[in-house]
Parts: sequence; structure tokens; C-alpha cells
Amino acid sequence: MKIIKSIQKRIFNHTVKKEGGQPFSKKIREFFKANYNIQIGYGSYGGCFNHKNIPSGTNFGNYCSVAEGVKIFRANHPSNYFTLHPLFYNPVMGYVKKDLLERPSLNIGHDVWIGSSTIILPSVNYIGNGAIIGAGSIVTKDVPSYSVVAGNPAKLIKSRFTPDVIEKLEKSEWWNLSKEDLIRNKIELEKLVNGN
Repeated sequence: MKIIKSIQKRIFNHTVKKEGGQPFSKKIREFFKANYNIQIGYGSYGGCFNHKNIPSGTNFGNYCSVAEGVKIFRANHPSNYFTLHPLFYNPVMGYVKKDLLERPSLNIGHDVWIGSSTIILPSVNYIGNGAIIGAGSIVTKDVPSYSVVAGNPAKLIKSRFTPDVIEKLEKSEWWNLSKEDLIRNKIELEKLVNGN
């Protein structure tokens, strides 16, 4: 059985590599969706492929950069119950048949950069397009598009662009381009930001 799993893993890794590696492989995305209910957009790479740190129901847009060590939590221990222990609400402990905690999904936009060792708490439902989350941050609320947040708790540092540049980027929907088309359109897309 171990040998078969090893062969399957080699075939899978070969297929992923053949499809352009982790950022561009369709096969690895299908695997994570089917086995872990984690949706990972085209071009996204890194820590988003760590099913131990990224829970079911997490959706990443296209071209996200996710550092290793990012942890996402979708529920807290119920502080209004007589015990904080999961015996009475988590089926993993063997007493209850189904999870009694609400675990909402987390939607992460396109072109989001999440720095190393960031923790995203259950109170967060959405991280907007183009957002940057600084390394080591603890995110406790939604992150607006094109904002830079950092700290514990994460606070707004600045907006990446002016509202008119953000509008142009949003209208372009460049994140829907294939790698090849994105490379072809690089100069035109840069003009949206630097105005040249």
C-alpha cells in the first residue's frame, strides 16, 4: 500500500510540474477542491496549498501570493458554554456526531499577498482584491481592497493606490488573464498604475 501511494504521489507531482507547477496546475486545484473544499484560483501559490493551516470553505482568487505559515481559523471555542473543551461541539472528539460550531467561509480576492505567519481569525469574512497583509499580522476584521494592513490586531497602514487607479485596475480584471496573456499585456497594465 505504501508503494502504491508513493507511485501515485510521483505521478501526481509529475502532472503538476507538467502543467506549469503549483501556481498554474489545474490538477492540484481540482485535488484541493475535491479533497479539502479549498478553492484556489489560477496563479495563486504557496501556503494556500497547506490543508492543515487552511480550512475547508476557504476561497482564494487568482494570482494570490500566500506565504508559508499562514493560518486561517473559522471558529472560536464557545466562550458562553460551561467548558471551552471541544468534547461537546467537535465530532473529532468522538462524543457529538456533527460539528456544532458555525464555520463561515472566507473569501480572499485576487492578487492578495499574505505575509508569513499571518493569522486570520473567524471574524474575517472577506479580504479584498490587491490587499497586502504584513507578516506576523493577526487579522480580526475584513480587509478592504488595495489596502495594506499589518500588526496585532492588523490595522490599516495605507491604501496602495488612489481611487481612480483602483477603479482602472478593477475594470481591467487583469487577474482573469492566463499567464501568457498577462505577460503579453504587462506594459499596458503597468500604465494603469504609473500613468505613462
